[in-house]
Amino acid sequence: MLPVYAFLVYLFLALAIPLSLALAPVWRRAQAARQVSCPNFGGSAVVDLDPWYAVKRHTFGNDEARVKHCSAWCDHGACGQECLVEIA
Repeated sequence: MLPVYAFLVYLFLALAIPLSLALAPVWRRAQAARQVSCPNFGGSAVVDLDPWYAVKRHTFGNDEARVKHCSAWCDHGACGQECLVEIA
């Protein structure tokens, strides 16, 4: 039974290590806070992207992003995230 478990661990690591190395740069890019100009009210705002969403979308071949937090949301409420065009 031990050889079966050893093979399964090897198979898991053989898939997980290259996948994590390929997706780590996507995670780091999405983790950084960015200052953008908000098209809704014309001022600047600091946005945080959702890194899990970026990794999931990149896995399926789409470089779509989603704003997780925005400094302008407390004053102006949630928006349609038009500032993502500036980030891309």
